[in-house]
Amino acid sequence: MPSATLTTPPANPADGAPSLWLRFILPLVLISLLMSATGVVGYRYLSEEIRRETHRTLAVIAEQKREQIENSLHETRIDAQSYFATDSRFESLFAAWLAGGRQDGERLERMRSHLVEVAQRRGWGGLAVLDTALQPVLRIGGADIGPHAALAADLLAHPRIELVDLHRDAAGTVQYGVLAPIGGDDAPTGVVYLTWKADESLYPLVESWPVPTRTAETYLVRRDADGVRFLTPLRHAQEPALALTRALDAPALPAARAVQGSLGILENGLDYRGVPVLAYAAAVGGTPWLMLAEIDEREAYAGIRSMAWATALLMGLGLLLVYSAGYLLWRRDQQRQELVALQAQRAAEARFRVIFEQAPLGVVLLDSDSGRISEANARFAEIIGRPVASLAGLDPARITHPEDVHAGLDELERLRHGASAGYRLNKRYLRPDGSIVWASLTGAPVQVDSEQAPRHLVIVEDISARKEMEERLRQATATAEAANAAKSEFLAHMSHEIRTPMNAVLGLAQVLEREPLAPGQRDMVERIRSAGQSLLAILNDVLDLSKIEAGQLRIEPRPFELGVLLANVDSLMGQAARAKGLALHVEAAHAPQEPLLGDGLRIEQVLFNLTGNAIKFTERGEVTVHVDARDTGQQDLRLRIEVRDTGIGIGAEALGRLFAPFAQADAGIARRFGGTGLGLSICKRLVELMGGEIGVDSQPGVGSTFWFELPLQRLSADQMRSLAPRPVTRPRGPRLQGAHLLVVDDSAMNRDLVERALRLEGATATLAADGQQAVQLLKTRPDGFDAVLMDVQMPVMDGLSATRAIRAELGLHDLPVIAFTAGVRDEQQAAARAAGANDVLPKPMDLEQMAVLLAQWVRPRRAARATTASSPAAHVPGGASAGDAADEARDAFPVIDGIDRERAAQRLAGDRSMFLSLLQMFVEDNANAVAEARSELARGERDAAGRRLHTLASNAGFLCALDLMAAARALEEAIDRGETALDTALAELAQQIDDLVTASAPWR
Repeated sequence: MPSATLTTPPANPADGAPSLWLRFILPLVLISLLMSATGVVGYRYLSEEIRRETHRTLAVIAEQKREQIENSLHETRIDAQSYFATDSRFESLFAAWLAGGRQDGERLERMRSHLVEVAQRRGWGGLAVLDTALQPVLRIGGADIGPHAALAADLLAHPRIELVDLHRDAAGTVQYGVLAPIGGDDAPTGVVYLTWKADESLYPLVESWPVPTRTAETYLVRRDADGVRFLTPLRHAQEPALALTRALDAPALPAARAVQGSLGILENGLDYRGVPVLAYAAAVGGTPWLMLAEIDEREAYAGIRSMAWATALLMGLGLLLVYSAGYLLWRRDQQRQELVALQAQRAAEARFRVIFEQAPLGVVLLDSDSGRISEANARFAEIIGRPVASLAGLDPARITHPEDVHAGLDELERLRHGASAGYRLNKRYLRPDGSIVWASLTGAPVQVDSEQAPRHLVIVEDISARKEMEERLRQATATAEAANAAKSEFLAHMSHEIRTPMNAVLGLAQVLEREPLAPGQRDMVERIRSAGQSLLAILNDVLDLSKIEAGQLRIEPRPFELGVLLANVDSLMGQAARAKGLALHVEAAHAPQEPLLGDGLRIEQVLFNLTGNAIKFTERGEVTVHVDARDTGQQDLRLRIEVRDTGIGIGAEALGRLFAPFAQADAGIARRFGGTGLGLSICKRLVELMGGEIGVDSQPGVGSTFWFELPLQRLSADQMRSLAPRPVTRPRGPRLQGAHLLVVDDSAMNRDLVERALRLEGATATLAADGQQAVQLLKTRPDGFDAVLMDVQMPVMDGLSATRAIRAELGLHDLPVIAFTAGVRDEQQAAARAAGANDVLPKPMDLEQMAVLLAQWVRPRRAARATTASSPAAHVPGGASAGDAADEARDAFPVIDGIDRERAAQRLAGDRSMFLSLLQMFVEDNANAVAEARSELARGERDAAGRRLHTLASNAGFLCALDLMAAARALEEAIDRGETALDTALAELAQQIDDLVTASAPWR
């Protein structure tokens, strides 16, 4: 292959002297100067580095020892606080001993035994306990509090944990200690004095040195009047600890400088021996002590002197080697010049040939005019599965996949005309056996000296394995996403299926409450509804255990009355207890009577679960719910609830796993009593989310006590007015009298249904078909509405965009906006709230649910909107009561295949005319929904088709055509996922609509 040729011109003798000067003498002089400068700079740098390293070593050693001492003292303070604070074992024994008139010798001996055990375990040297009169109660070891009586008296007046400085006791032993109050800081019941021997606990921390050294040492000092006292033994002095002092007027003494405020590195000092030293000083936090680390300057900077000699020697040897090499190079230069040109040319050709032939990537040279292969290496031949000899003159398009030919030709054409300096693309080659190999190509023009026209160099890399891995990864990702979506869909469906019968129970209870009932019957109905609501909340939480694990469960603090909550427990769980022959006691004498701020529903759920477990695992005896509260602030308190039983108890080996999901004490209990083992796990997560803690004390055969503590707040009168929820009572009359709402929904049927429902509650409505119309109405009448009921998925402008416009562009931040959506998943509701919605009303709509939710947000501003007598919807023609009319209408409700008659009657409060109107509107709006969705999909308008099916599902839900609603939602989700094989599902959905239209024809 042609290549560039390097030629060397013959040497000119006339230029010999200047050439010699420029090529040898001047470089040698420059090298000599450079080496000298490098040696000086290197010496200065390394010496400074040694100096800094010595400083760092001293600083690290001193700071580590300081930190160890501070940690040790911190642990002693924690010991004193934990072993003698309020509710500790010793404090309880001590308080009981004091209450018994100090005559209980057995309890005194128990205190002594407890303290001996703790002292041995914690390494205390001595211990003394005094009462508030500073009279000794008991003493262990060499703890003499006499010299510190004044400090102990001050500590009783101002409770705290105080350090007792290093001192010698009567026996001459150096020790230190801490004074701590017994009991709480408000009213200590005594004082405890803990001591440690310095030579056992403090001196080993100070005297150790991490590396071998001759002169280095560390010690502690403190200021003592006008002097500085050395607190620990010294390496180079015979005086014992605490014996040596020096005056503060010695400016060179590092210890004197340190106690006067000079911390960090202290240079140019003379230690207590008068020897020059380098020192580092650090203050020990919480003490009057200062930590000093010292080393003699001679030892500290010995490395600098050694380095100076080494540097001089290396520079001398280096200069000698440089001049010797210069002489040899000059001798050989003459001989080498004759061979340079030839060797350079041969070397260049050899290097290119080796690189070309042995390159791990394919290398191809293309003729720039014809675009054919002029030369290729063996690796490229291996990639495309052809012999090297057959490649010369081959057109690359013949071995390229047909779909990739044009891309390669376009890039070559751009190179040929100078439109690009290179290219990179992926393409497929066809092997002779028909298999395909993926390759990454990088091309650029190259110029060969002996040729006029440039060539194109192409580097080829086989990426088939990478492509295969990418495909596997894509498939795995798709599979994982599908599995995750399936899980979410399963949870959503399960939640819906479980809530459906519970909603029916609650709905029937609501209907029954409107009937004329005896007081006893009304009380039982209210209990059914209350129990159903609690059970529904518990079922939702059990189904959402994965949400709890993922940290997505929200705690919603609201005002609640603890007495009402306990009454519910007593009423509902008492029946279960009495059915087993057990007694249920609720002890709430110390419970707060005023309303509290917290998540009452979650507290009730935990209490119901613990009480239910206690009843389930107790065969005879009683179950007691004990409530206590302790103030922790002006309005803050800590509520403690204990559930005690006389049941089977739990072994110590099972307590550790008791609060884990799906865990019970043992498999036998699971078989004997049943249960999933999820209850206690959910209780633990809920209590922790509310900032509390939960635990259990139990003995097999004796019983168990499950307890939990929660931080709560009492409510002031102002907070009650601002935070208290509306009473949970259902008035007989309209609840939205005089309110005017803006109803936004793209479905005419939905708009009509909501308008009718609002009319029943005494409200009026203005209707809008999309978000843009709603924004225009609010722009012209910003004060004309008490609230907005906003559908989420609509054409022109969706509900989320409209809500953002209401908040941002119109500035209507106080106008309640209620999102009205069929999307009940957390992420869908979170998106609505993030857009600015105050609350979310799920579809299909429940009349009672809508009225209650709107009543929380709507504040009618003009009573004149209400009718003078009552809302027209509040009366039933013919003089019959609303309940009688509802029953008659329910009896006359149509029976239509595909529609859940009972559920539709319940949802529409028995309004037959409303149902028939909705049925007529459904047929008019949705008879051709599938055909229109097909047309939109054919035009590529997938979003429009998805919205159409969303509206269809919503309308079907209002009619309680549940199968049709499910099929429409499934198709909507399939469109959102980008699926294309939808013909079968569309055909089935169209048939369902046709069947419903046919079945409902006699009623329309």
